[in-house]
Amino acid sequence: MQITQKGLSPIRTTIQAAGAILSLSLLLGCSSQKSSISVAATFEAAPSTSPASTPSGSSAATDPAQLPENTEGITSQFPLEGLASSVIIDSVNDAQTIRARTAAGQGELLMISSGPEERGHLNVSSNYGLEGEQTYQADYSIVYRKGNQDLELSKLPAFLFVQPTDCILDFARVSFKEADMYLPTPQYKSGHGLVGYAFAIDKRSGEAFPLSFVQDGIVQDTLVYAELQPAPVNDHEQLVVFSPVGAGGEPELEPRVYILDLVNHQFVARKN
Repeated sequence: MQITQKGLSPIRTTIQAAGAILSLSLLLGCSSQKSSISVAATFEAAPSTSPASTPSGSSAATDPAQLPENTEGITSQFPLEGLASSVIIDSVNDAQTIRARTAAGQGELLMISSGPEERGHLNVSSNYGLEGEQTYQADYSIVYRKGNQDLELSKLPAFLFVQPTDCILDFARVSFKEADMYLPTPQYKSGHGLVGYAFAIDKRSGEAFPLSFVQDGIVQDTLVYAELQPAPVNDHEQLVVFSPVGAGGEPELEPRVYILDLVNHQFVARKN
């Protein structure tokens, strides 16, 4: 199936409308910082569990009232590289911390720290956020929790990201006939496209697993897509993804189109 710009206009309209609804819910449900979110958050909203059901070990990181007062001079346990050089650490939480959670299949997907988490703020503005916006860094894992059992799907070591609010993140969902894809995107902006970590729940077997993306024979563990609208979407059982545009770059006229290969746990780019 060839997807043209004309054919995609209904998709853009649907996505933009969904984005307006989701942006309003974020403004009402989270404690905002100085700036608003200018990120493409137009996926189908996945049902998420309430923060009140977060295990007690993670409450200190999600309830600002329980955080210690800002402390100057905390030294990071992680390498001082890239964005980390623009971060001031306010507190360190040794308890297990949930940063994202969403109901999925018969359980839930979690982004959870597996060691001390450093919570801070940006000292200066950058492509990743404005001065004062909140930062989080830890060794994180993506976990599928079903009952009392946790299945680790992926690791994100020393992962540092920025958010304008302190609310627990959701996993965006894109639903297909055979599986649901969940896409956590912790970094809300970068100037070079958003990077999502994709996971799937097989609707028949209930199996949870990470997804990879194949284009021109190259396998990637993440999906990079445009920060602005439209976001990745299912169009006739194909994943349609608009590429990011960096500074001075020209947008691609056509989106990338992927076909789900459930056997190999991959999305394979369709050749034009």
